[in-house]
Amino acid sequence: MLEAFQQQMQRALLAAGGGEGGAGIDLAPGAVAGARLKIYRANVQQSLAEALATAFPVTLRLMGVPAFRTAALDFVRAHPPTRPQLAAYGGGFPAALAPLDTGAADMARLEWAVMEAYFAADAPVLTVEQLTAFPPGDYARLRFIPHPAARVLWLGHDVLPLWRQAQEDETWVPPAPDAADGEVLVLRPADGIVCVSLPPGAAAAIQSLLNGDMLTQAAEAGLLVEPKLDLQAMLHTLLAQGALASASV
Repeated sequence: MLEAFQQQMQRALLAAGGGEGGAGIDLAPGAVAGARLKIYRANVQQSLAEALATAFPVTLRLMGVPAFRTAALDFVRAHPPTRPQLAAYGGGFPAALAPLDTGAADMARLEWAVMEAYFAADAPVLTVEQLTAFPPGDYARLRFIPHPAARVLWLGHDVLPLWRQAQEDETWVPPAPDAADGEVLVLRPADGIVCVSLPPGAAAAIQSLLNGDMLTQAAEAGLLVEPKLDLQAMLHTLLAQGALASASV
C-alpha cells in the first residue's frame, strides 16, 4: 500500500499543468486538498528546475531563461531524481537538450563533466619520479589508472572558450558556439578544476589510456588520428595536471 501510494504521489507531483487535482490520490475530501497538492507540485518542480539551473548556469545563459525553464521542467517531469541528493541530479539533462539545441547540449555536457570532476573521489597522483622508476623496456606495456576526476569529452561544438569567458564574467551572455569539434580534457588538480582543449589525436590517445589500454596502444590510437602527435608532450601534460593515479605493467 505504501509503495503504491508513493508511486501515485510521484506521478501527481511530476504531472504537467495542474488541472488533474490529486491525480487519483485520495488525500482528503474537497477542493482544499487538491489546491494544496497543486502548490506542493509547483514547489517540487520548481525546486528541481532550480537545481538544474544551479548545475548548468552557462547553459542557462546560452539558452535564455524561458527556453531553459521549459526544457528543465520537461526533464523534471520525465526524469525524477533517483537519489536523495540534488547535487547528483541532472546527469541526463545534456542528452535531453540534444534534440532541442545541440550547442546548448554540448555546453551542458561540459558543465556536468566539471560537476562530476569536482565531486570525484580523491586519489594519489602519479609523479614523474614514479614513472621514470620503470625500466625503459617496460614503457610500451604500461597501463595507467586514471584519477577519478579525469575525463575526455568529444563535443560537436567548441564550447570551452565560451565556458571560460563565463567563469570570468558573470553577466556576459555567450553567443551561439561554433559548430566545430571541441575535444576537452577535464581534470581536478590540487588548485581546482582545469579544462584543457585537446587536438583530436591527443584526445584519442588519452581516451585510450583512460580506458586502460597499454601506452603503445594509446600511441597507435592517437597517431592514427594525428600522425604528427607529440606523445611525449601529451604524457607530460597528463602528469603535470594530475590526470593519472598510478601505473603498472
